[in-house]
Formats: sequence, C-alpha cells, structure tokens
Amino acid sequence: MLSPQSLSIEAPRRNRITAISSVVQRRPIVLVLGMHRSGTSLCSHILSALGVDMADRIPGPGATSPHPSNPRGHWERWEIVEFHDRILNLFNRDYLGRFHDFALPVAWWADPRVAQIRREIVAFLQRRMGDGCFGFKDPRAVRLMPVWHQIFNELKLAPKIVLCLRNPAQVSRSLHARDGLDPANGEYRWLVHMMDFYRYASNLDCCAVEYEEWFDNPAANIEKLRKFLDLPWQQSEADLALLMSDLVDSAARHDDSGHREVRQPLVRTLYKLAGQAGQDATARDQIAYIVSQFVSFQQLQRPLLQAFEDVAKTATRYPEIEQEVAGLRALIGERDAGIAAAELRADAAEARLSHALAEIEGQRARIADLSQDRAARSEIEREASELRARLAERETALRHAEREAQERAAAAQAMQSEIAVLRDALSRAEQQRAAAAVTLEAELGTMRETLARAEGEAQQRAAAAHALEAEVGALGGRLARAEGEAREREAAVAALEAEIATLHDTLTAARKVGKAAIAAFRTETAAPAPVRLGESRGWRRRMMRFFGARPSL
Repeated sequence: MLSPQSLSIEAPRRNRITAISSVVQRRPIVLVLGMHRSGTSLCSHILSALGVDMADRIPGPGATSPHPSNPRGHWERWEIVEFHDRILNLFNRDYLGRFHDFALPVAWWADPRVAQIRREIVAFLQRRMGDGCFGFKDPRAVRLMPVWHQIFNELKLAPKIVLCLRNPAQVSRSLHARDGLDPANGEYRWLVHMMDFYRYASNLDCCAVEYEEWFDNPAANIEKLRKFLDLPWQQSEADLALLMSDLVDSAARHDDSGHREVRQPLVRTLYKLAGQAGQDATARDQIAYIVSQFVSFQQLQRPLLQAFEDVAKTATRYPEIEQEVAGLRALIGERDAGIAAAELRADAAEARLSHALAEIEGQRARIADLSQDRAARSEIEREASELRARLAERETALRHAEREAQERAAAAQAMQSEIAVLRDALSRAEQQRAAAAVTLEAELGTMRETLARAEGEAQQRAAAAHALEAEVGALGGRLARAEGEAREREAAVAALEAEIATLHDTLTAARKVGKAAIAAFRTETAAPAPVRLGESRGWRRRMMRFFGARPSL
C-alpha cells in the first residue's frame, strides 16, 4: 500500500503567481476540462461571451447542433478534437471503442507517432493564438495531459484550468441516454477521467465549477470565473444577468431525481472530495492517496487488460475467418461447375469423333464398291482424292479434339487437386476456429475468475479502509479529551503558581513587619521606662495579633 506521500501531487492553489522567465513571460491559455456531459460546452459558451476566444465554428441563428443532446453546440475547436482522436486511435482508445476506459500504455507520449501529432498541435497554436485570451474545451484532454505539459513548456504557456464537476449519477444517466452506455460503466468512466485529472493536472492553476450551480446560483459561478481568469466586464451587471438568463436554459437540464445517489462507493467518495478540494487541504491529501492506490491497481490490471485485448483481437478475426470459409466454399462450387462443364465438353467431343469415324468407314465402303466398276475408276479416283483430303482434315480435327480433350482432362485433374487442397484448408480453418473458440472460452473463464478475485480484494481493502477510518475517529476523540485534560491541568498549575506568588508576597511583607516589630521591641527593652498597665497590655495585644494568637489578660 502506498502512503499519500508516495505520490507527488501538489494541491491546487488559488492565485498562484505564474513563473516568469528572465526573457519572456508565459502566455495564459484556458482549458475547460471535465467528464463528458458535465457542462463543459455550457462553460465554454459562457467564457466566449465573457471575452475568451474559445471556438471558431459556432451555430448561427436557427442552426442546430450535430447532436440533439447539445442544441446550442459543443463550443469546441474541431482541430484540437481531431488531434486528440488521432492520438487515442493510435492505442485503440477511441471514445466509442470498447477499450476507451483502459489505461494508456506506459510512456505513451514518447511514441514517435504521438510526437508528430504534438508538433502539428504546436504549429496550429502558433498560427491560431493571438494576443487576446485564448482557450479550448475538450474532455479528452484530461487523459492526454502529459502531451499538453510538453506543449505548455515548448510554447511558454501558463495553463488556467476550469474543471467542470457534475454528479456522477447524472453523468452516467446522460451517457446512457446519448450513447447507450451502461450506467455502471458510465460511473467508472467518470472515475477514470477524474483520476487522470488529479493525476496529471492538479498541480496547475485550477478553478472548479459545479454544473448544478449554473441553474441554482449562476452568479456564483460567473464571479468565480471572472476572478480566476481576471475577466473584465465592460457592460452593466443587468446586461450580465440578461446574458446569463439567455445562455443558461433551465429546459436543457435533464436531471433525474431517481439518479441522485451514486452507486459505487469509491465514485461517491471521490465526488464528495472533489467538491471540497478547493478549500480543504485534507480533502486534497485524501484525493492524492486515492489516486496513488488507483494507479497501483491499474499496474496490477495490466496483464489482465492485455489478455482481454488479445482475446478481443482474436474474436474480431472471426468474421474474416467466416468470410474466408465462405469464399473457399464458393470457389469449390465454381471449380465443381467447371469440372462438370469440362466433362460435358469432353463427351460432346467424343460423340463428334465417333460420328467422324463412322463417316470414314462409310466412305471406305463406297470406295470398295466403286473400285469394281472400271468405267468409273477416274471418278472413283477423283472422289478418293477428295475423300483423302476430307479424311486428312477429319484426322487433323480429330487430333485437335484429342489434344483439347487431354488438356481438359489435365485441367480437370488440376482442378481436382486444387479442390482437395481447398477442402484441406477448409478443414484446417474449421479446426482452428473450433480450437480458438475453446481457447476463448477458457481465457474468458480465467478472466472472470481473476476479475472476481480482484473485486474480492477491492472489497477487503474497502473494509480495511473503513475500519481504519473508524479507528482514526476514535483516536481523534481520545486526543481531544486528552487535550481538554491538559488544558485543565495547565489552568490549575497557573492558579497554583498565582497563589504561591501571593503567599510569597505575604511572607515577604510579614518578614518586613516582623523585623520592624523586633526592632521596636529591642528599642523599648534597651531603655526601660515605667510602663503603665494599659500600655503594656496594648503592646501585647499588637504582638499577639501579629503572630496569630488571641491575647489573654
């Protein structure tokens, strides 16, 4: 278990002084971050109205948003969104993919492909940023902050982060309505985004705004943003109120009272701490501890996630294998049809050859009959010459037909061999598919067991954390009582010391009076004089009163 101090996460600080180099002061850039469906588009729209350059393409009068979930538009820079999507696609973590919530590879920002995209982002910012207040909004940037740290340093930029917070239960409900995402996965996606934010961006200048406050108390959010970004408002406060009444549409709020409570305890705890992090250092320390534990858990998850991705890649090849099998079957059907056609053509050639042989035999019989007639010998010889010529032509055609039949027979034999090879390949493919299915089932079973063990360990750790919190509470009570007793003892000691000082002063005064009395007594005894009875008794009373005894006559 890592202690909170094992992860170096600096608590967000307000009014931080931006570092100024000896030559160039860092230029500010505003980033509106947060989980999807947390009011980032609304916040970007309001910042644009307050004077921050947040978007280049905005919906005109009567125009509609590409998606009905944002009727007023997304208020984002499409170039930066495309850059982010390209980086996520490199690692199969695109937003609509099945692996979006998985952790990115270690040191992914050092990939040369990512470095190329980073250079394109730098070039875009150099072209686009002017002298005014510039910013952008994209929830994807939360997961890609290491690249943006490099960009900030390269361009000498001072980031000003506006974090949009919303109840994770409402976020998961909205994601389910828009993307069909399961509510449990929606809460986990919120957790991953917030973990990445506190992991990569908590040491930057940050201002958190609550989504619900835009509808309950929008003036508080406006004042917070104006102070954080030092945004002057040249018009009257009435105009500002009119602007907010137009931008903050209560009809666009679709919160469901049945989804107010977060299901997952860890998500519920982090949401509560995130709302307190701006003013409570203890909450920031607890968030740092939770982030460190989550990062450790992601490290333990990596082999499991890698196995899951491998299985998913194998599963995605099933349609290709099915298409290959279907193609092999179609090819076998075509070859079978070709063989049948070749056999038909061979049968027709054999029939034509038989007919030609029969005709040759008939001509030979006619030659034999005509040779008996000497008178018709010349005619017979002429006809014989014609018959020989025709016979030579028929023999040539027969030889061509025989060669064609041989070629077709060889082709048919080759087709048979190829069909046998294809059938063997089809059989091996079916065997591989069956083996892959068995392997997939076994790996899925192993993954389910591993996930069950991981959930059990997480529950045990949560129980241990609850017990530790109870013990810390008990120790805090005992410490408070001990401090109270210590204060009471200190008060008693102070009273005792005061009493001792009083007694000491009294004793000092008594000593002085005693010395004076003794001196007077000595004076009186040194020169005795007639003492009257009343005077002697008066002196005795004074002495006895001083020493605390009652005078006796």
